[in-house]
Amino acid sequence: MNNKIALVTGGTSGIGKEIVKELLDKGCKVITCYHSNETLARETEKEFSNENLLIIKCDVSNEEEVINMFNNISTKFGKIDYLVNNAGTFIDNLIKDFNIDDFKKVLDINLLGKVICTKHAYENMNNNGAIVNISSHLGVIPCTESPAYCAAAAAIINFTKATALEYADKKIRANSICPAFTPTPLSLRGWKQEEIDQKLKETPLGRFATSEDTAKLCLFLLSDDANFITGENIWINGGRL
Repeated sequence: MNNKIALVTGGTSGIGKEIVKELLDKGCKVITCYHSNETLARETEKEFSNENLLIIKCDVSNEEEVINMFNNISTKFGKIDYLVNNAGTFIDNLIKDFNIDDFKKVLDINLLGKVICTKHAYENMNNNGAIVNISSHLGVIPCTESPAYCAAAAAIINFTKATALEYADKKIRANSICPAFTPTPLSLRGWKQEEIDQKLKETPLGRFATSEDTAKLCLFLLSDDANFITGENIWINGGRL
């Protein structure tokens, strides 16, 4: 993977940040983007202190901003080899109480953001590239109070399969990952402590997924070791079948 060029959306915290770290450790040139938290972006830049890292402000649900991001990447690095669509958000509520604008916001960032980045990656990615979409276990088994997040996560899985079919003409592979509950700054805001405790009890391996679990699987799916794997969804679940 040395000297490969990777774009990781939402890479300044949580799972995305761990994926950025793993790619940098493998000698990749990495571009990541953030939505609005300038402080976190600068902290991430300082923490890694790596000339192979470029951090760009970009709202992935805004096509014009995504086009500008790819133009910046092209100017500095050329075409990318890997795309990791990780950026996401959540707003919780019951279906009957959900504000439709809030529902759309979740779909815009979690699903449409991946669609937009994937759309523009086609012309900006080398042949034999790879795409990994970070979905969620809630795309496999939904829960109450997160209908927008669940809907987006499920759609990401099927969108990935459609991408694998279409992008095969450039030998670009596309796979998705569904991490089980992973304690991160984002996810911890969405669950009550008793719900977290119950999830742990329901996990046969007796621990939660970590950002490292997802990052290491992501790197495998990007790598040549997975060069005949495409259109697949892998659920990191600790045995919760």
